[in-house]
Amino acid sequence: MKVLMLLLAMPSALALAGCSTPVVSERPCPRLTEFPLEVQQAAAAELAAPPAKPALDRMMASMAADRAFNRSVCKR
Repeated sequence: MKVLMLLLAMPSALALAGCSTPVVSERPCPRLTEFPLEVQQAAAAELAAPPAKPALDRMMASMAADRAFNRSVCKR
């Protein structure tokens, strides 16, 4: 559930340009798919509904961490 709250709190719609941080290679920043708030809320409700989904929860947490990293190293 903690992951769901994190996902809902993080804005999904980002237009990313190129990376500029020297510690990151000169590779282009990855594309992040945009999801409307309604879709995010529906996904969070589905993930939180019984039965528990530990593997999916783990995958979502990893994807959230990847997205946060990409936001930190890429310009908008």
